[in-house]
Amino acid sequence: MELEDQMEQLSVEAGAWQQRARYNENMIAALKFNLQQAYLQTRDSKEGCGDSEVDDTASCCNGRSLDFHLLSNENSNMQDMLKCKACRVNEVTMVLLPCKHLCLCKDCESKLSFCPLCQSSKFIGMEVYM
Repeated sequence: MELEDQMEQLSVEAGAWQQRARYNENMIAALKFNLQQAYLQTRDSKEGCGDSEVDDTASCCNGRSLDFHLLSNENSNMQDMLKCKACRVNEVTMVLLPCKHLCLCKDCESKLSFCPLCQSSKFIGMEVYM
């Protein structure tokens, strides 16, 4: 009788763990979708209807000579955006929840209890692989 009770308890516990795993998988899928949407929005807002400096330069010069200074400025701006907002050395890899800001490296995330961008309390940080 005791073994049957223990088996039933373990079965219930296994079901709870499976449910938790499904919940976590759904959470990961939702976060991936949100990251994709954020990436697409930033990419689309950066480039629209030919109003980027690189396109203007290319069109006025008929594409034969580009102003590489503009290209390097845009590249350095992107590199600055991908730097950790705390140490400004490492690349950002951690999304903070609940604010959803991608702004810290793994080292700094473990040391801070708030988001450096919006100063909201950090519940958890999730590593993102880009």
